[in-house]
Amino acid sequence: MPLLTNTSELPDEPRRGAAWSIAEPDRELDSNVIRLPAGESIPAHVGAEVDTLIHVVRGDGVLLTEGGEEPLRTGDIALLSRRTVRGFQAGGEGLEYLTVHRRRKALQIGGRATGTDG
Repeated sequence: MPLLTNTSELPDEPRRGAAWSIAEPDRELDSNVIRLPAGESIPAHVGAEVDTLIHVVRGDGVLLTEGGEEPLRTGDIALLSRRTVRGFQAGGEGLEYLTVHRRRKALQIGGRATGTDG
C-alpha cells in the first residue's frame, strides 16, 4: 500500500479548506485534511448520508453537535454518524483534522448517475 501523505509535512497553503485529499480515482473511501485558521469556523449543519470519522492532527477547537459542544485537541478521534448535526470552531492554534468516510456518488444534472463516484 502506498504512502499517501505525512500530515506533519503539509504545505502552509491553503490557509482554509482542504489541505490534502486522496487523489487516486479507483477507491471506495474518501479522506481529506481540513484546515481552519485560529478563530474560524464551519457552521453547524446536517452531515451527508455517510458516517464520518475525524482525527485531529493539529491544533484545537470545538466540535458542535446536537448535544452541545465537545472540546477537540490534537490526537482526538470522533465518529460523526450520518445525517447528524456537526460544526467546527478552531481554537487559538487553528484546527486541522483528517476525515475518512465512504465515497459518495457524484451528483449528475439532467440524468441518472453513471456509477462514477465523486
